[in-house]
Amino acid sequence: MREHLGRSYTAILGAGLVLSIISTLHGLGQAIGSSTSVLKIFAVVLFQLALLINQLGQFHDYRQERRLRREARRDRRSKE
Repeated sequence: MREHLGRSYTAILGAGLVLSIISTLHGLGQAIGSSTSVLKIFAVVLFQLALLINQLGQFHDYRQERRLRREARRDRRSKE
């Protein structure tokens, strides 16, 4: 899909990932602040933290790919 839509797809993907991270942080705050059982809070917090770590890893990969593409474009231009 990235090949067909190009930069707009990458921008939408990045924005969606950032919004998802913000939503996870919000959900984490709500889980900690809720007055349900400690075990349920612990399970929700553990799940949200695992999700957040995964999303941050995806964001890092996204940024790394973007940086490598930018460097490749810069190298191609300097060789021309």
